[in-house]
Amino acid sequence: MLAASRVPLAVFFVVVACGGGEGGESDSTETGTAATSTEPSTSTTTGNTTTPTEAAPTTTSSSGDPSTTGAPLEGYADPALWLCHPDKPTGADACLSADLTATELLPDGGTAIVEHTIAAAPAFDCFYVYPTVDIRLQPGQTESFDDLDQELDPLLNQAARFTSMCRMFAPLYHQVTIGTYGSGDAEALLTAAYQDVLAAFESYLEHHADGRPLLILGHSQGTYMTTRLIQEVVEPDPALRERLLAAFLLGGSFSVPFGEAVGGTLSTLPLCDSAEQLGCVVAYRTYAAALPPEGGSNAPDIPGNDVACANPAAPGGGSARARGAFFPNFTHQEAVFPKIDFGAAIDTPFVVMRDFYGLSCQTDGDGQHFLAVAPEPDDGDVRTDPVDVTAPLFAPGFLGLHVLDYNYALQDLLDAAAAKAAAAGL
Repeated sequence: MLAASRVPLAVFFVVVACGGGEGGESDSTETGTAATSTEPSTSTTTGNTTTPTEAAPTTTSSSGDPSTTGAPLEGYADPALWLCHPDKPTGADACLSADLTATELLPDGGTAIVEHTIAAAPAFDCFYVYPTVDIRLQPGQTESFDDLDQELDPLLNQAARFTSMCRMFAPLYHQVTIGTYGSGDAEALLTAAYQDVLAAFESYLEHHADGRPLLILGHSQGTYMTTRLIQEVVEPDPALRERLLAAFLLGGSFSVPFGEAVGGTLSTLPLCDSAEQLGCVVAYRTYAAALPPEGGSNAPDIPGNDVACANPAAPGGGSARARGAFFPNFTHQEAVFPKIDFGAAIDTPFVVMRDFYGLSCQTDGDGQHFLAVAPEPDDGDVRTDPVDVTAPLFAPGFLGLHVLDYNYALQDLLDAAAAKAAAAGL
């Protein structure tokens, strides 16, 4: 079971007050033209290397004035401002240096070791923006990158495994704190955080893109950032749209008109309806099938729209079992990414369960779609569900299974990325 009961009550109450926490982050502000911070950068340099822990410190003023937010990080050409970047030495790259070995739990009760293989010559690029990991209650932004442990949980759970097929670009950014949502500062601070992500993406385009196909990945606050990036940079550029394999925009408020696959959050990119489809979006929020969303926790970014659900296990519709759910056997921040008890000693940093969970798009009491997860083992399968979906962190009126949006369907997402690459002739 998950140790979610250890989540501080203060965090629980502030996130509920913000309208569903990270799952509702895209509701915090309207997406529009990004404002430019007027505060000059105070980044410092040592030789030719920007010191990310001292770059552009931000205030936590509650005035809501964009001029009180930090200037965007400068110098994204410096790989020190990235968690993962092809110009970083392998040992310093948080994706390439990570041990992603998994223990597979087999239906007969046995186990097998699953090694991760890094692509020797990846044919496309991935650009990933991580979710909220700064759980301070005061409105503001992450000021320091002295300790990157809190960023490692989502990075390793969500993005790092894509290095089996792509070059991974994962920038650091002055993300907003959990206490920002629902405050008067939200719009200004989110825009200031977006300036970092925009600067990182522009650096990627200038120095590394070279016409290569691209997969964009985001989660929660990272989905807000990558969605805005697509709206403002990718959609208006036909050449970029042509190169976009897909966008995996999970755990946000991405929406489409009811009964439609396109329109709403994005005007031109449709939801994916096949693994091979190019230039499309996979978007969903995850809840236990037995505990569907309630209390407004599953609201769209545009009133009157439907929250998108593109099931990576069954992109054409219906239900299918997840090909491989990867769960962490570690945590750097237990209040956000709780430790899972697998009931036996596991020595690897990950555990994978194949063909155990059923995934389907269902509707909640408000008629909004969500990705429903339910154990569906075959007869004779002795495995049990290690995730306690009744834990407070997973409450259907709170986050649901938000922090595990990538985990349940990770093999399906990897397979979809591979299928899209093949369809593009890579």
